[in-house]
Amino acid sequence: MKVHFRVALGIRAQLLLVLTVFLAIPWLGYEYVQELERFLRDAQERTLAGTAQAVATALHDRPRLFDVKADTGDSLATERTSSQTLMAPTADREAAPSARSPEIAQIIQGLSRTTARIWVVDRELNVLARAGTLKKMAATDVSAAALPQVWQWLERELLHPVYARVLKQPTEDFSEELAGRVMLPAREVDGALAGILSVDRRLTPDGRAVIVSAAHPIWVGDQVRGAVIVEETTNAVLAERNRAFERLFSIVLAALLVGSVALTLYASRLSSRIRRLRDETEAAIDAQGRALGSVTASAAGDEIGDLSRSFANVLSRLAQHASYQQNMASRLSHELRTPIAVVKSSLENLLLTPLPDDGRVYIDRAQQGLNRLTHMLTRMTEATRLEQSLGEAERSRFDIVKVVAGSVDGYRLAYKGRVIELELLAGEVFVDGAPELIAQMLDKLVANAVEFGTAGKPILVRVARVGLGVRLSVENEGPLLPDAMQERLFDSMVSVRSERGGDEPHLGLGLYIVRLIAEFHRGSATAENRPGGRGVIVSVTIPSA
Repeated sequence: MKVHFRVALGIRAQLLLVLTVFLAIPWLGYEYVQELERFLRDAQERTLAGTAQAVATALHDRPRLFDVKADTGDSLATERTSSQTLMAPTADREAAPSARSPEIAQIIQGLSRTTARIWVVDRELNVLARAGTLKKMAATDVSAAALPQVWQWLERELLHPVYARVLKQPTEDFSEELAGRVMLPAREVDGALAGILSVDRRLTPDGRAVIVSAAHPIWVGDQVRGAVIVEETTNAVLAERNRAFERLFSIVLAALLVGSVALTLYASRLSSRIRRLRDETEAAIDAQGRALGSVTASAAGDEIGDLSRSFANVLSRLAQHASYQQNMASRLSHELRTPIAVVKSSLENLLLTPLPDDGRVYIDRAQQGLNRLTHMLTRMTEATRLEQSLGEAERSRFDIVKVVAGSVDGYRLAYKGRVIELELLAGEVFVDGAPELIAQMLDKLVANAVEFGTAGKPILVRVARVGLGVRLSVENEGPLLPDAMQERLFDSMVSVRSERGGDEPHLGLGLYIVRLIAEFHRGSATAENRPGGRGVIVSVTIPSA
């Protein structure tokens, strides 16, 4: 046996589930920010290379600047250094003999930037001048100070911890003086001294920052006399990348929150309209399919408005058809009275007239047909009068056990050829209603059981307690009910009898009357096949008084 599981999701849940597709936007934003970071890195390298070229251009073809002996008067006190010595600790450099050029230092001092460091070295890697620093001075975040305090708290307490886990945060707390001791020789310096503009990256000794350096050769004539090295950390790039990502993610988050709220409100309104239409539709039809009212046609121009107008139109037509069916028996009984009376009086006059024997046969047949019509008229009149009288019937508190017991005694006399058994509750069971209607209902149930029950088999009338109510049931052994008819047996003019002749006409009103009386007593009527055998159980459940 295959079991199918179906997940029931409301409109709000479905729309919010669709909204999760937009969660891909932060990922797309992250990819965009990564691409932005690569662009900023390339721009930083080009900027550093341009700065190195500008400084080198200012030093081109000026051999006197590289004649340190002429400036210092010390032919032997030159500071020899390698690419590692270029990055040697400050203490070591200060202990070494000075070989720097004041004029070069003055030139690069005016070209240096606050977040860049510029070195000038000769071909022997002597440090001729140095300016600038890699560390950025602390600055106040004016943009953050301009934000509302609530948003500042939200970013500080909720968003920034998330950003810190996803993005690498720049820091100015790094070591910039010890890199030369642990890294390979500076390739960009070697390339510049070979006459090539070179750019390279390296980590600081503590790994907390990345330094980008660009080296440009200094030409004197057709010879390389030195190199300009411009260095800068990637902290500014990382800060811009993080700021762009945070701004983008915050906007996306705000859009998602606003969109979720707006979509939830819209879905709630949509659901309420659909639910209201459902409630009105269910209230317009009772359990038996009778139209009790209509649906208010919506003036909205959307699909739900069209649906409500369609429902209103359909229910209006159903109500007209149901009214026609409900009044048909009353109209037929009213219209048939006069022709039946005419036929009856004519037959009575013919019976008083001398007729041949073969003519009396036709009179007898006509009389039988008239009797059937009269019986049908009586049945239709009974159902019509019952429908009209139920609204005016007086209610009282009575013992249903006593009513059922008295009725069964009468059935045993009326149906002498059938065995009618009775199972009653001990003591009294009171219900609120009309005892004569209960007796009329039981008449229909027993008559139905006698007609469909197997001859010689008993008919069981039982009164039992069910929860806070009482159940009155009549059982008989006989043919089973068709599955398609079990829910329709209590409708007007519905019958499971086969088409056959007989003196007794059947309009399918007996169980319809049973249902009307059960509903008058705030109960319900059901019909089902007997378990484990042939036969039918027709039950009426009524709440106790």
